[in-house]
Amino acid sequence: TVNAVAGALKAFFADLPDPLIPYSLHQELLETSKILDKTERLHELKEIVKKFHPVNYDVFKYVITHLNRVSQQHKTNFMTADNLSICFWPTLMRPDFENREFLSTTKIHQSVIETFIQQCQFFF
Repeated sequence: TVNAVAGALKAFFADLPDPLIPYSLHQELLETSKILDKTERLHELKEIVKKFHPVNYDVFKYVITHLNRVSQQHKTNFMTADNLSICFWPTLMRPDFENREFLSTTKIHQSVIETFIQQCQFFF
């Protein structure tokens, strides 16, 4: 089933030694998400993605492009970019949910992944 495949994909990312989106870039993503000008924010996000290890970049590109295709069928599958980002941002970023300070930024992280899904043609 679709849920089994999505679960297997999420389990694969959870078992990696490091998250697909490196911890070292999380703070930059948070800071960039605060940029009010949409065009500037997108360009800054694109620069951050370029800092990914090449393998992480290729996998991230594939996953985000796939999630974009899924979101394009939202009238059938009810999975908008927002819904998909809620489901996948913890898997892609692997946050420390025990850190109280981090909990206040979960919506920001989720919105960054939503932006990647919605604007994947720009990023890749």
